[in-house]
Amino acid sequence: MVQKPLKILFANIPTPGNRFVLDLKEGLEQHADVVWDHQEFWNMKNEYDIIHIHWPEYLSFELESYLYKPSEPIPNEIWEKTINCLEYWSKKSKIIYSRHVQFPHVRHDDEFLKLYKIVASYCDTIVHFANYSIQQFKQWYPDLDNIKHIVIPHHNYASLPNTSTKQQARDHLNIDSGKRVMLVFGSIKEHEKPLIKAAFKAIPGKNKVLLAPGWKIPRRKISYIRLREWLWNFEVWIAKQNSKFRTNLGFVKEKDAHYYLNAADFLFIPRTSELNSGNITLGCTFGLVVVGADTTDIGEILKETGNPTFTVGDDVSLEKAIYKTYELKESKHGAQNKALAFHEWSIEKVTKAYWDEMTLLLKNTLV
Repeated sequence: MVQKPLKILFANIPTPGNRFVLDLKEGLEQHADVVWDHQEFWNMKNEYDIIHIHWPEYLSFELESYLYKPSEPIPNEIWEKTINCLEYWSKKSKIIYSRHVQFPHVRHDDEFLKLYKIVASYCDTIVHFANYSIQQFKQWYPDLDNIKHIVIPHHNYASLPNTSTKQQARDHLNIDSGKRVMLVFGSIKEHEKPLIKAAFKAIPGKNKVLLAPGWKIPRRKISYIRLREWLWNFEVWIAKQNSKFRTNLGFVKEKDAHYYLNAADFLFIPRTSELNSGNITLGCTFGLVVVGADTTDIGEILKETGNPTFTVGDDVSLEKAIYKTYELKESKHGAQNKALAFHEWSIEKVTKAYWDEMTLLLKNTLV
């Protein structure tokens, strides 16, 4: 008798800008039938052994829409539908949740904190990227003590194109080979800009470049729209003339990411309150030293991998971390990061860890 392959449902709306879910799906397809379709979850269709949730607010487009309506509560009919779906699947399948964030970046009021707790309460297993996340979860939700918690690292970004050398990358971006280059990747929030400036200032010497494509020039609060737009366009133009402070470069496509990563000396993470950052794994995949705050999962992973950390609000600590970065760069720590990313964080190894947990969960159910 031929045993049917396990069926896994990724119960989230499409997230085209997130490589994590796409790579994990492709990895798990080596072991099981994997479907990524939020409608299957929402409509309670077909049968699945495992329901895999990533971001609770992305269970449906309806839920996601309320991220951008900060003054509106989630309607009762959406609450009821969400709970009904969770009830349904918890009786038919095993639910696994990968805890990427502690709450949504856009809106983390009582409405979405409630959503996160409700979703978690139906889960059999929660996967974390570091032990800090487990301890935080248990502190926040002491009543949810029947959930199994495990740590599985963020898999590497080997699926991204990497076809440039350092010199080719700098030539492409018009950066002199003798410059010291600090990279900040991803969207940058306004409150992170002073920290980025302080870190950049701490780089020894004047022959340096900040590469921060996701740093946007905000529009000024001017009621006269034509004046506001003219001034914004002018400030964007001025920013593009600055060869030392490279900002407002727009969204970087996956096929072009290697130019920025290979051109850099190190990658700086300005997140000071977020739980995780995929940029740790991204920087390591491309052989960079990675710098970030000494808190949350970010600090735990950076310390475990021998990368520099700083204390938020401590300028001396930040300066020491930047100096340490260049010491580590000279001692080839970036190459050690790359070896770690490819050997320990490969999609094959990470997928196997998920697969082992899923099969163990189902096996224990049958016992």
